[in-house]
Parts: sequence; C-alpha cells; structure tokens
Amino acid sequence: MRSLCRGPTRLVSLKTRPWAFLGRLLLLLSLVCLVLPRVAFAGEKEDAAAIAAVDKILATDVANANFGEAKRKIRAVLDKCKRGCSPSTVARVNIASGIVSAQIGQTEDAKTAWFDALNADPSAALPPSGVSQGVRAQFEAVQKQWLAANPQDDTAKAGWVNKQAFELSKAAVAAEGAGNFAECIEKNKAALTLEENMRARLHLALCEGKSGKIVDALRDNAKALETARAKGDAATLKLIQERVAELLPRLSHVKFEVPTGIQELKVSFDDRPVPPARLSESFTIDPGTHTVHAEGILRGARVSSDEKFDVKEGETALVKITLKPAALTQGQLQCMVAAKTQEEILACLPQEGKSLVVHAALDVSAYTDSMSVHVLTPAVRGTLVSPTQGWNVGVNYLVDVLTAASPDVVASASRRFHDVRHVIGVNGGYKPGNYGAQAYASYSRERDYISRTIGLSLSGDFIDKQFTPQIGASYTWDTIGRTGTDYDVFGKPFDVLELTGSATVIMSPLSLFVLGGGVALENGDQSKPYRYIPLFEPGVSVPVGGSISEVNEKRLPVKPLEQLPLDRQRYSVTARYVSRVKQNATLRLEQRLYLDSWGTKGSTTDARYLIDVSPRVRVWPHAHFHIQTATSFYNRIYGATLNSNGSATIPAFRTTDRELSPMFGVTLGGGARYVLTDPSSKSQVALFTAADALYNQYFNALYVTNRLAFYGTLGIEADFE
Repeated sequence: MRSLCRGPTRLVSLKTRPWAFLGRLLLLLSLVCLVLPRVAFAGEKEDAAAIAAVDKILATDVANANFGEAKRKIRAVLDKCKRGCSPSTVARVNIASGIVSAQIGQTEDAKTAWFDALNADPSAALPPSGVSQGVRAQFEAVQKQWLAANPQDDTAKAGWVNKQAFELSKAAVAAEGAGNFAECIEKNKAALTLEENMRARLHLALCEGKSGKIVDALRDNAKALETARAKGDAATLKLIQERVAELLPRLSHVKFEVPTGIQELKVSFDDRPVPPARLSESFTIDPGTHTVHAEGILRGARVSSDEKFDVKEGETALVKITLKPAALTQGQLQCMVAAKTQEEILACLPQEGKSLVVHAALDVSAYTDSMSVHVLTPAVRGTLVSPTQGWNVGVNYLVDVLTAASPDVVASASRRFHDVRHVIGVNGGYKPGNYGAQAYASYSRERDYISRTIGLSLSGDFIDKQFTPQIGASYTWDTIGRTGTDYDVFGKPFDVLELTGSATVIMSPLSLFVLGGGVALENGDQSKPYRYIPLFEPGVSVPVGGSISEVNEKRLPVKPLEQLPLDRQRYSVTARYVSRVKQNATLRLEQRLYLDSWGTKGSTTDARYLIDVSPRVRVWPHAHFHIQTATSFYNRIYGATLNSNGSATIPAFRTTDRELSPMFGVTLGGGARYVLTDPSSKSQVALFTAADALYNQYFNALYVTNRLAFYGTLGIEADFE
C-alpha cells in the first residue's frame, strides 16, 4: 500500500474553484499522517491498538494464508475490544473476522461476523483494496440480508436528524447497490444539503470514486476526515486513509504545449479558464474525456482550436495546442492540411497583419398600430475596422416616413399629417491595446424638430481582459419648432447631458455579465406645440378611455397647450447577461430599472434566445416587458376655474401624453438570419428579418385604453476583408 506520509502530493482541480483544491488535499494528507498517532494519546488507546493489531494480522497471517492463526488472533482482539472499543472499531474487527472465514469457505461464520459488524455500525464496509471479488460478492449478499432484517427506518437510530435527508441517503445506498453511481451521487448531495452527515459524506466519496470522479472523491473524503478527527473516530480515520491511498494513484494529469507568437491567448479546460501564467504547469484531473478550447491572434488573424482527448487512470496527457484560422483561402487550406507543426502553420498565413474588415448593411423597417400611426424606415450603414491596428470608422443614414391620424391628432382638430425625418450618424474609435476611445455624432432633421448629438466613451481591459470598465458622456442640443414657421420665429432649445458607466466581466469562456448605469440631465421646454389639453370644471369627470366627443361635450371652452416642467433628471441601472448555452444557442437577458425627477419609476426586461440551427441559419424568439408609474403631475382630468373677467385658473403643468401615465407593455416576436455565402469564406453575405407584436395597456388615459402595434425589419448585410 502506498504510504501517505512520504511527502505532499500536488493536486490542482479544474472542477472546483480554479486551482483552489491544492491546499485542501495537502491538509488532508497531513491530517491523515498526523491524526492517527495523536488518537492513541487521546484516551482511545483501545481503538488504536485494535486497528493496528487487525492491520498486522491481515498484512502477515492472511497474506501468508495462515488463516487458522489469523482467526485465533482476531478472536483475541475482539475479546479485548468488546470491553472498551468504539462501535466503529468493533465493526472493523468483525469485518476482518468475516474476511478470514470467507477465505477458508466458512460461509456461516463469515455471515455471523459480518452481521455483528453491521449491528455495531450499519455503515461498516470492506476495505477498499486487498479483498477478492468473491469475498466482496459474499459481503454484499450478507449486507442485503441484514438490511432486510434490520430496516433503517428510524431516523435518529441511523444518525440523522432530518427525516428527508435520511430518506435521500437510503435512496443513495439503494442506487449504489444497483450500480447506478450517478443517482447515488445525486441523492447523497441532496441529503447533505439538508444535513451534514459523516457517513453520507463517505458514501458520496465512495460512489464518486466508483464513477471515476476521483478529484471530487478526494474532496469529500477530506470533509469527512475533518468530522472524524473532531469526533476522535480512529476507525473512520483509518478507513479514510485507506481510501485516499487507493484513490491517489488513479488521478490523471494534463500538461499544455503552447505555441509561440500568439497574442491574446486564452485557453479553457472543460469550459473553465486556465490562467495564462500557469499554462506551463502540470494539472491533476479526473480520468476520462476532456475538452480544450484555445483562441488568440496570429499575424493579425483570429485563430482557434478545439481538442477532445481521453486520459486513463494514472496517465499524464500532453495537449499540443495547434491554432488555425476560422476562415481559409483554398491555398491556405491546402498548406494547412500539409502542415505538421505550429511553425509550418505559421508559414501558411499572410505575413502582413494589415487586413481590414468591411461591414455594410441595408434594411427596411415598417411600423403600424391601432392608433393609425404608420412609419416606413429604410436605413443603410457601414463600418471599416482594422483588427490589427485597433481603429474603426462607421457611418449610418436612415429616413423615417411618417403618417398619423391618432386620437391626439384628431382631438386637436388636425387632419392626418405626414412628415419625413432624416438621420445621419458617424462614429470612430481607436484601441491599439488595452485602452481605447470611441466617439460618435449624429444629426436629424424634420419639419419641426432638429437634433444634434456628440459623444465620447473610454474603456480599458484589465485582468487578462476578464474585466472591462467603460465610461461615457454625450451632449444633445435640440431645437423644437412648429411646422410652417421659421425656427427664428418659433424655436425652443432643449438640451440633454448624459453620463454613463459600465463594467463587463467575463464570467467564463462562454458567458459574460455587464452592469451599468446612467444619468441624463435634461434642460428646456419639451412641451408639444400641437398638444391642447382639455380642462374641466371641478366635479366633472370623463372615464378612462373616454371618446373625443365625450371629452368635447364635458370640457370647458378654454383649451391651453401642453406644459411640462423645464428640467428633468433621469437615472437608470442596467444589467445584461449573455451566455452560450450548450453548443448551438446563446441566451441574452437584460434588465433595466429607471426613475426620474418627474416621479416616474419603471422596469424593463428583455430576453432573446439565439439558436444556430446550422452554420447558415440562426433563429431567435424575443420577449420584452415594460411597466411604469405615472409622473407626479399627470392627471386624466385637469380641473380649471373660469374667472368673472373671462380668464381661467389652470394647472401649471398639464399633459395628455399617455406615455407619462401608468402603463405596461408586452412585446413578443422573433427573427432569423440566413447566410447566403459559404460560412467558412472571408466574404459573408446574409439576409436577416425580425417581426414583433407590441401591446400597451394604459390605466388612466383619455381617448384610448390600449394600443396594438406591429413592427418588422427585412435586410441584407455583408462582411468582407
């Protein structure tokens, strides 16, 4: 048997917190080596002496087939042990007696000894090694007979307090007996979440070892060791020592051979990142099948690899990471096929890293709703990116063609109106290394509104690009006018200063989390110059959704324009989670919380699940939910008093904008993308489409109580170098 006291054994587990298991195993080994002698001096000499005597008998007399002498000596040990040994030690001696009887064909004596062992300790078991399969089969049969005669239905008697945990542990024992080690592990873990139990922890480690989860088995043995040491249970400490000694040689190891010349190299083992500084080390792993993913930049080209390998118990696997570009020309492909080493692959790649990536897109969107508002929006955009030098530039342009005859328009005695809005935007950025900046500007114009925006954001990559904070600021200055009136005659300024901050955390090679917030400071009169507000005498009311005719019948003759506060402060917090699910799907969740100085509070949730049906086809369902409270000054009914001189006393702030009322909205839809070209080629052309149905419910508005809308997009995009 391999000694555990020859020195520390190095163990690093990729299945626990990254690289955090080494200290725990070293503690396990040191405790096993130090605890047993200590027990003998802790008032439990009988246990230690009995265990030592039995071990010596098994190692000498039984090993030399001197079974008669072995049986006599074990009987003497048992006679002494009955006067002062703990139940677990008595069980251990009886287990040894049964082993000797079974070896010489004395089946009934073996059965009696094992029954006595189980009576003393229901969790008694054979040593993990040194016992033939025939003897194990006999013991398992006796164990089943004993359980049938002594059903462990008494929770307290079985050492449990929580009845549900006890039932789960019984199910785990039954699963192990049926050879279903996965269920055994599952049931034991469920039991241990309800109540910690040393025997269940040992049983969990046993099933983990049988299923090849050696690292987990060692971890759970270490936890059981701490409990056994606290109880002074010498027999269990000895059992753990034997199990650990049997498990350690079964551990496997892995080493990585990393190519040179790779920038931004990231390696993950079984979906867990490997710190770049430790890629030269050897790591201890479970035997079985494992996966290695690596990616980086080689000569300006994005390269990656995915390896799957098997390693047997006790073996060391050497993983040679060979990175290849995702998209190859025909000549490069032939060269790569013939390549034998990473250096030969390097020679196949372009020798200058000056490639540019061009993206262009054209799409048309359409919107229509139950309020007779219709919008058609063609748009075009393009970007030019240098991945090697870190710069990018882009431009976009769209046109909104709007027609509307909504209740607001009709209520103002206006006819259906038409308008066209032109929007142009430019952006550019530079990020040669870990730090970068992005700037943007936009300009839009319609018959009665001009908007201008400039913005800048700064970002940095830290902790091997696992953490990326970003800050930004933008300034918008608008001019609100009236159709047919020169801006010099009627033009109201409206300004917005917005400050944002966010942090992106790479949680794993397959998931990321973004947390951000923003503050928008608005200044100016944003009241609509066409929106007239009906006023009512005190005591007069119109129900929610009251019609235009009903409102006109009950309102006062005076009908002032909308008036909103001249400043507003908006605050928001946003969280986003993106994760690659399985191998062909991506989940994106977003949550936004909002409040402002006008008293509005809101929550917005958005979810998308993108599924790669094939290398060419991607589809996704989409769901969106929004709910908000009203502004502090919003009322469905605004009261007014007519004075004797013909004037009227009216509210300082007034609006019929239902978007400022209490409401909720639900959006359901989806989209699809189809790649027209070969997915592996440098040039990519794809069609995309999306469609959504929107429903809004207004709880306290005039004219309408809800809105149903449909929004769709159809477009084509291309990427090429």
